Amino acid sequence: MRLRFDRRSSQILAGIVVVLLGVGAFLARGPIGLGNGPLFLESFSISGWPDLHHVPVGLIVPVINRGRSAAVINGVTLVGGGNGYPAPRLVTVYAAHDAGCAAIGSLADPDSQASASACATGRLALAGLAIPPSRKVTDRVTGDLVAVSTLGLVAEAAAPAAGRCWTLKAMAIHYRVGIRHYTATTPEAGAVCGSGVSSTNLQNAMNSIGG
Repeated sequence: MRLRFDRRSSQILAGIVVVLLGVGAFLARGPIGLGNGPLFLESFSISGWPDLHHVPVGLIVPVINRGRSAAVINGVTLVGGGNGYPAPRLVTVYAAHDAGCAAIGSLADPDSQASASACATGRLALAGLAIPPSRKVTDRVTGDLVAVSTLGLVAEAAAPAAGRCWTLKAMAIHYRVGIRHYTATTPEAGAVCGSGVSSTNLQNAMNSIGG
């Protein structure tokens, strides 16, 4: 004998299923925070770099925790600029002691702005790493107390193929504070081109990000 449900019973059953799925997601990941949350990510803004030696590209972003509790980074997502250009492929991401700059370029080249010696030092695994509330210093111009970063995120992306470019439009940082989860998005405008690409084509790739 088959059980038959009328429309009202079906709607009630569907509602119960949705509620149970929502409860399951809450128990699995915790509540979702609104907006970027307490983390502020410094941007390297509009940057272009010719990757002539086909080396991994370092994307360094200082992190400021404006909250009162530690934040634990869960992961990073790179968002491409589109317009015919692929997104960079993320190879690895880790934390480092911030030396006060945001940049895009080679981590191995000592003459690069993004080299490890210029922007960030050390290599700290993200697993279980807590970013404490940022310390505050007095701004020399305004006299106000401002938060400063002590840790930065270093995302290494695969180099573009020879004759090709990739573009980056945003970096999404997934993290939690206690049981509450956030995604902080920092808008970026960056392009990297492989060997054989002219400076004009690199500029075109950068211009495409805002189009």
